[in-house]
Amino acid sequence: MRKKAFLTVFCFMNFLSVLLGVGLFCEQRNRIYFSLAEAVTQPERPLVLVFFSLDCHVCWEDLIEMKYFVEKNSIPVELVGISKDAPPELEAFLDKYSFSYPVVCDKRKELFRRFKVKLEPFKVILKNETILYEDNGYEDFFVRRERIKKCLLEIASK
Repeated sequence: MRKKAFLTVFCFMNFLSVLLGVGLFCEQRNRIYFSLAEAVTQPERPLVLVFFSLDCHVCWEDLIEMKYFVEKNSIPVELVGISKDAPPELEAFLDKYSFSYPVVCDKRKELFRRFKVKLEPFKVILKNETILYEDNGYEDFFVRRERIKKCLLEIASK
């Protein structure tokens, strides 16, 4: 009886800690942010912003491909996803695809306006507020993908 009561209390406390984001009994996974400043942990590194939507499967592919490309080539950049989707849906997506990089929930579309994003997926590389790369919506998707990879490899070679 005592074990059952302890287990019930433990499970309830763990549930509350996860619900409140306190992380008492499990690793805290704060991956969703509400501003770019919160999401960036190493501001001295170039920043790769990938604007995506959960309704767009091409966006998912692009985001995950950027993750693998950066990891495979050990490119010293900060990868950040930017989405207008709601935090619960973003969290489910991040869990499903084991995406551990930060994602900014941009419900007010401030970053979308700042970078003039009209269509997702859209990628930008910044270094100290200077744009090193920005997608051109008039180019073919595969041409854009190759251009950003080339830019990232140049960053890695420096």
